[in-house]
Amino acid sequence: MATIEAKVIEDIPANRLIALGGINSEGNPEEGWETIYLKASELGWIPDMVTSLELEKDSFVDVSIKNNPIWKVEASQNLPAGTLVMCDVDGRVKNYNPSQGNHIGYTTHSVEAGDVVSIVRKYGSMPDNQVEASGFNPKEFEPKKAKEKEREVEGLGELTNDELKAILDEKGIEYNAKATKKELIALLGGD
Repeated sequence: MATIEAKVIEDIPANRLIALGGINSEGNPEEGWETIYLKASELGWIPDMVTSLELEKDSFVDVSIKNNPIWKVEASQNLPAGTLVMCDVDGRVKNYNPSQGNHIGYTTHSVEAGDVVSIVRKYGSMPDNQVEASGFNPKEFEPKKAKEKEREVEGLGELTNDELKAILDEKGIEYNAKATKKELIALLGGD
C-alpha cells in the first residue's frame, strides 16, 4: 500500500471513480509541479481509484492506494448482476457502450440507479468484430437486434399522441408539446 497527498479540485461525493490530474489541472503549472490533483473520472475514462469518502473542493487529502480488485461505486442507472460497466460523466458507473470508451469491470449483483454496486475491475475495450457479433448498435443506448427495433417502430402508428409522449418521457427524449403524431414517431426512430 502506498500513501500520497493530493489536492481535490472539485467536490466529489463518496463512492465515485477518481482520476489523477496533471501539472496544469487548475491552470497553475507552478503549483502543479509539486501537487497531485484529484477529480471525478469522466465518460469512458479508465479511473485511477475510487473514493469511499466525500471529498471537498480545495482540500488536501491523504490517499491510500490499495490493490483491491473490487470497488464499490455508485450506479447512474439500473444494472443487472454481471453487467459490463464503464465510467459515466460524473464518476459513477453505467452499462458499457463500446462507442463511448473503455469498460472498467462488471457488477457482482443487481442495483438500482443511485445505489452503490460492487464491481470487479477488468479494464479494456471490445474489438470491432466482437461489437458487430454482439448486435450492438452504437446509435442506440442499449444493444438491440435490428429486427427487434423494426418491430418496435412498426406499431407506433397505432398509438395515440399521449401514448407516444409517454414513451418519449420514459426514454428521456424531449419533444414539442404541440408536435404532430408524425413528429413524435420520428423522434422514436420511425418514419
